[in-house]
Amino acid sequence: MPAIPERLEKAILFLRGEQDGRRWLDALPDRIAHYAREWKLELDRVADSGAMSCCVYATTADGADAVLKLPVDRESGATEIGLLERWSAAGAAPEVLEHDESGVFLMTRIVPGHTVWPTDGAADSEKFGELLLRLNATDLPEPPVLKNLADVSAMRIGWARDRFADPRYAEDMEAFGGDGHLAAAERILDLLLHTTTQSHVLHGDLQAKNILQGPDHWHAIDPLGAVGDINAEAGLWVAIQDGPASIADRLTQLYEHPLLDESRLCAWTYVFAVAEYRSYLPPSAERIAAFVSSAEVGEYIHRFGPA
Repeated sequence: MPAIPERLEKAILFLRGEQDGRRWLDALPDRIAHYAREWKLELDRVADSGAMSCCVYATTADGADAVLKLPVDRESGATEIGLLERWSAAGAAPEVLEHDESGVFLMTRIVPGHTVWPTDGAADSEKFGELLLRLNATDLPEPPVLKNLADVSAMRIGWARDRFADPRYAEDMEAFGGDGHLAAAERILDLLLHTTTQSHVLHGDLQAKNILQGPDHWHAIDPLGAVGDINAEAGLWVAIQDGPASIADRLTQLYEHPLLDESRLCAWTYVFAVAEYRSYLPPSAERIAAFVSSAEVGEYIHRFGPA
């Protein structure tokens, strides 16, 4: 039986609490063995990048590379299954091979499958834009029932509020102007949500860590799932990077994308840049600080506020 990585164990205990987390972790070996028998899998190892679920690399009976995923709960598993079935029809996500009512599923393994950290300037923006088109192709299967983007965005803002209030980072947050930026981000978020005229099926967490390199193009994994403004989808990707491209450069590279609106993309990027600011991650933090310090906050509020 593959060993459970320490990183995953710590993440599950943090997410679920000590008692429930231990119960979930203790049951994992038997659950993994059950699905290996049920779906005739040869197990390899547990992915060490998981934080909310357990992914096991495996080989199917016909020799295909696959990934067995045991999600944190049934609901999130069902949502992910539905979204992967939708997007795999456009070659934008792994294909679901097996699943059951518990939310556990088996999917194809993306090869070579390395995480696509954006380091190649405009070429990466072009590849991201192409992925966005495939995720929103016409005639895809119907999606599962999804949360509204307002709920997912509120979750991010809540995490930011807790993080900004952490006394360990008080000096950094004062230098960043955390309270003022967070208040502005919340106001702009509310305006953006109330002025959304067209909704798309969204991944909800389409940052670099959830994009893998396939044989020919990028593939999305680990969706949260939401319905809302597609500019939010792109804004998150733009905001959460280490560089070398600046946030302003990334925005310029995406302005002409057929699904995006320049003004809304900039405003959403500001919201998520503030929400994802972490002073303890210097490359990302410096990039975000440079952007928010020059952002046209008043213009965003004027543009999307009441006439």
